[in-house]
Amino acid sequence: MKLYKELAEWWPLLSPHTEYEEEAHLFLKIIQQYHPQVKEALEFGSGGGSNAFYLKKHFSMTLTDLSADMLEVSRKLNPDCPHMQGDMRTMTVDRQFDLVFIHDAITYFTDKADLLAIMKNAKKHLKPNGLLFIMPDEYSETFEPRTNHGGIDKDGRGMRYLEWTYDSDSDDQMLETEYAYVMRDRDGQVTHEHDSMKGGLFSMPEWEELLAEAGFQAHFERVVFSDDPGSFFGIAATQVS
Repeated sequence: MKLYKELAEWWPLLSPHTEYEEEAHLFLKIIQQYHPQVKEALEFGSGGGSNAFYLKKHFSMTLTDLSADMLEVSRKLNPDCPHMQGDMRTMTVDRQFDLVFIHDAITYFTDKADLLAIMKNAKKHLKPNGLLFIMPDEYSETFEPRTNHGGIDKDGRGMRYLEWTYDSDSDDQMLETEYAYVMRDRDGQVTHEHDSMKGGLFSMPEWEELLAEAGFQAHFERVVFSDDPGSFFGIAATQVS
């Protein structure tokens, strides 16, 4: 997506980190329920680092992402966190952690083989009693088409977006999202861009089976956001001996 490459500098205006405080707190509550003594965490697909901005107050965070441009955005927000570029399916960090955290970046994978590779790689990076926490955007049981919009003005610039997510084929285990961006620079120039993405749309039993194959037991925990009380579920995956 352009948003993670040539448009990455606009990310803090599209999705400011201040909008993540509530969700980071909700994620933390689930994490501490399953592992109350997390001291070191690794995040796969950390993007702009907005969740890490709040989670790092409770344990150290090592942040990884495929996009070098998004890592630059995150470094400005989290200069105290180590950052590494890499693919969450294959990358290696030469140590183990109490927690591996994966937010919505996992939605970009549409193949079960890729999901399994991510889970196995997460397990490789976990201490024996470590926890994997995943927050997929959607499950096939709970998916509903939706439209979102947002964006802010800051430091003389502004950005607004419209996001439309739908499922054009209920048999292909994928969802589609279209994005429209409007950006105003400091000199008043306005530009428009369009983005598209496809994401995985799998059932809870499919997630559970993949995690079991990777050596985890899945625990689905509902996450209730104050501005959207829909059906959102995180997965706290504990390791099977």
